[in-house]
Amino acid sequence: MRRRTGGGHETLRKSPAMTRRQVLKLGAAGGVTAAVVASGITPRATAQGRELVVGFSIDPGHMDPRVEAGVPGWSIFHTIHDPFLWRDERINPVPWLVLKWEQVNPTTTRWHLRQGVKFHNGEDFTAESVKVSFEQYTATNSRSPWRSQLNVVKQFRMPDPHTVDLITERPNRPLIRNATQAMALSPRALRELGDRFPTNPVGTGQMRFVEYRPGQHVLMEANPNYWGKKSSFGRMRIRFIPENGTRLAALEAGEVMMINNVPPDQVGALRGNPNLQVMTVPSNRVIFVSLRTDRKPFNDKRVRQAMNYAIDRDAITKGIFSGMAPIARAPLPSGVFGFHTGLTPYPYDPERAKKLLAEAGATGATFNFGAPNGRYLMDKQVGEAIAGYLDAVGLKVAFENPSWSTFVSEITKFEKAKYDGYMFGWGIVTAEPDQLMGEHFYSVNARRTLYNNPEVDRLIVDARENFDDARVRADYQKAQEILWNECPWIWLYEQPDITAINKKLRGFAGRRDEYLMFWDAALDS
Repeated sequence: MRRRTGGGHETLRKSPAMTRRQVLKLGAAGGVTAAVVASGITPRATAQGRELVVGFSIDPGHMDPRVEAGVPGWSIFHTIHDPFLWRDERINPVPWLVLKWEQVNPTTTRWHLRQGVKFHNGEDFTAESVKVSFEQYTATNSRSPWRSQLNVVKQFRMPDPHTVDLITERPNRPLIRNATQAMALSPRALRELGDRFPTNPVGTGQMRFVEYRPGQHVLMEANPNYWGKKSSFGRMRIRFIPENGTRLAALEAGEVMMINNVPPDQVGALRGNPNLQVMTVPSNRVIFVSLRTDRKPFNDKRVRQAMNYAIDRDAITKGIFSGMAPIARAPLPSGVFGFHTGLTPYPYDPERAKKLLAEAGATGATFNFGAPNGRYLMDKQVGEAIAGYLDAVGLKVAFENPSWSTFVSEITKFEKAKYDGYMFGWGIVTAEPDQLMGEHFYSVNARRTLYNNPEVDRLIVDARENFDDARVRADYQKAQEILWNECPWIWLYEQPDITAINKKLRGFAGRRDEYLMFWDAALDS
């Protein structure tokens, strides 16, 4: 059959999709990625000139924190732009640029700001900076994934330059957790640079932007006027290395001190290297295929259920992830408040899938399917496997596997996106369940699936406006039961966060929110 590839061109493939047998063989053969080979690579001193060099699997494709949709990019931007609030190792909010917060009344949250903080251009950080930053994230034409989470703030009151009241129309329990994702943007830079701001980011962070070369690296230098702990490095270079084998080889050769998205089949080999350390932590990220519930035949629940029965999750998690990725057992990931413990994963049942497709008159329907290449752990291989499973039950799958930046530019067209479904990962980096439920399944915001269920809407709003944990948990339990039956997603698995470092790098640790932060890092000589 004819299948579109990552560049958007069509090529004829004799074996266009991965079969179940091939998926299962991956684990035994260790054939998911190229072997780690360091020969032919000349190590170079990454500490020279006090420069830290690390390797990320993706290039965000821009330097604009207002539009970023992925944790590696957010990690870069949180190095240049400080967050208003940050999260501890348990993903609970902690002071940062906001020193203290208080709930004045159900609709007013008061922030007391840190004084003496300056942006990289010398501008003072004040209450006005908070207001302008929020307005940037929540503008009508904003493409920020945080727009719907932050636009609940309808008014700002500033009693003095370092105090700001965030006023909402209705009580909003998730606001504080969601605000840990927002970063301070320089009002003066936004005014003066205008359209050039995305290529000249100005923040208050530990490092200042120097250079961005698409497909190669982003270079930053230490901020000598940083209000907090100064960086141990004069410069930091993040190299973009999407190919797994190349990224692994760069680590083994000492070219980079840290890499993310370590392939599970290479964990054993890396742990056998005395110079390296592998860090594996559970994450709050669920991987899924988001389906367009407004398009025929995917507006028929039977078709969406059939697609869930068509996927052998056990084969994927064992064959591609060496058993390290738990199968998704509810719409919310297991580490997040409100996770439903009583749901049963869809079993692999291709015959039932074929029957449901036939009943819905959808056998032979075309499914335009996209998956990113290099953003998520083994995303290319998983995308190919899913395409194979859906082919096998009678759908005609047109599969694309573009780079992350190309993929994001397509899916953020929302209603106009060409994909009928796409593989995506949603990490609840703030540990706030509304970050997932409110963004994907609340009809006002559900631009990716166009899902609309008034009862789910009611439950999400009730959970959002209440501070009673028992009531919030009950709301989320009921909403998840409805979603599990109606299948606006193909539920897949929870992605582990696997990073590896050279043991000379100290002060770096894996996090449940998957952020790659080097604020406390240092290199042994």
